[in-house]
Amino acid sequence: DYKMNILFIGPYRQNDEWGRKSLAVLKGIQNTDHTVTSRPIYLSTSANYNNYMERSETIIADHYDILIQFVLQPFAVYSGNFNKRIGIFNTETIPNHIPLGQLTSELLMDEIWTDSHIVAKNLQSILQKHTANTKVIAVPPSLSLNDLPLEPHPPSSLRALAPHLQNKFLFYYIGNILEDTTAFKEAYTAYLNTFTNKDDVALIVGLEIPISPDELNKYFTQHRESISNITPVNHQPAVHVIYPTNNTYLNTAERVSIHTDCDCMVSPNYTMANHSTVLEGALYHSTPIVNKGSAIAEWLKEENLWYVESYEEVCTKPPSNNLYRFTYGESWHKPIIKSLGETMKRAYVDKFQRDKKIKANTQLRQHFQELSYGNILDI
Repeated sequence: DYKMNILFIGPYRQNDEWGRKSLAVLKGIQNTDHTVTSRPIYLSTSANYNNYMERSETIIADHYDILIQFVLQPFAVYSGNFNKRIGIFNTETIPNHIPLGQLTSELLMDEIWTDSHIVAKNLQSILQKHTANTKVIAVPPSLSLNDLPLEPHPPSSLRALAPHLQNKFLFYYIGNILEDTTAFKEAYTAYLNTFTNKDDVALIVGLEIPISPDELNKYFTQHRESISNITPVNHQPAVHVIYPTNNTYLNTAERVSIHTDCDCMVSPNYTMANHSTVLEGALYHSTPIVNKGSAIAEWLKEENLWYVESYEEVCTKPPSNNLYRFTYGESWHKPIIKSLGETMKRAYVDKFQRDKKIKANTQLRQHFQELSYGNILDI
């Protein structure tokens, strides 16, 4: 086999989802027989970065065969110095109608890697209509095991810190609750509609982005009132919020502590991307609840996860500066709240199925450790 020189550019030093995904892809490429050089870029204005240096940053080759860019589309560049140019644009939605003018970066690439087979199929179809030669490939999810120890020792146990959680079954959510696409409203609605304070359950909310306590209380109150106060306040199941330390992102140790302290992750995100926090949850033997139509449900099966029925819906997101993402020409999968509530109930009562999924998830560490993108690079 021909040993290639690969240059990887991505935000793998960022302490956020983009950084975690980028680092995981880099590890999958480093697991090949090829020589990998990497260069970090920064796609976030926040200064929350890792200061470490990847060994691959010290490598310089006299020529490169492949350029892999893990970037937002406007930052992708074309260079004739490479035999193949691969773009990883973290496409999170199903493209249905994308005009040629919005595909500039895609047309510069020889290959595009994406998380979802559905996204890959639709994007390939659109590119073919525009007679482009770009090939679209769905790539399996990877997870960097850096800072994800086999037997974590969290500094403090959630149940010990909050005695009222001591004997409860803990559902948990990690994300930005103010972002509609994270489906926290659906998760919270399903939780309130399914359980009461008579059930030994609690919902742990890990705030990936800090929110002031006043803003948080206002959010919960407004949402409860918007759903006609499903149950009286004194009958509602417990909710416990975990704030990130230092008012920044939840760090890796904090996320791992939540994964290991809790029982079942709830993550019915609208978008079609794989999410590193869900992969982490499965790695630490949680049994995450995800949308049936999502990329993560394509790659990890029902033996690993709980599936929620979902429906495809046109993207409706407030306008932003990113004119090429979340447009009316794209769609995503939204969870059906009734199915979400039923799935949470099943996860709570069906210990047999839960244990089967936990057993299947014990294989994931070795899978991620050995995962290589060699076959995909050789296509």
